[in-house]
Amino acid sequence: MKKIILIVVLVLLPLIANAEIGGMPFDPGEFEIEIYQYPHMILIDNPESQQVDTYYTFTNTDGDYQVRYSFFRQTNRDDPNIRFSYSVMIMMVVWNIAGHEDVRIVNFDDSDVLEEFNGDFGNTAFIENPVSDFATGFKYIMVNTFYKENQGIVVQSILVNDRNIFQTHLFLDLIYSFSFHD
Repeated sequence: MKKIILIVVLVLLPLIANAEIGGMPFDPGEFEIEIYQYPHMILIDNPESQQVDTYYTFTNTDGDYQVRYSFFRQTNRDDPNIRFSYSVMIMMVVWNIAGHEDVRIVNFDDSDVLEEFNGDFGNTAFIENPVSDFATGFKYIMVNTFYKENQGIVVQSILVNDRNIFQTHLFLDLIYSFSFHD
């Protein structure tokens, strides 16, 4: 319990200080990215969720997966503390998607994000047995988040019931189904 209180204090104090100075530099909202819709990806209506707004949702005819895209536009250009703000924002988004706070978030290598997504940095989290309404009907979610300077954050959520999908060519299509514009 002491650990949770310490984490909350360490997270909330900078947030409060940041709010006093100018607030979070991200707002929910779409911005231009390139989405690659592979033949198996069928665009469907976005599921309702209290946790995170989704702008695009794809599945296949068998319903083996859903890949959802959420966006957070950058509102404060050239923010010198953008990595900290991004980290706080992503932590809250991932916790909301999972429905709990016990999620490990791992950073991608910045050079890989640049090469593969034309972004600046990003991270990933694997969620097993999520309990949020965002995850209704799915046992596993891989949440990948990417940032591009002065554009914003893309949250890519890949929802499945069979974790073996993460070892297939289908998964590679899903994870590489977008990139940032220059």
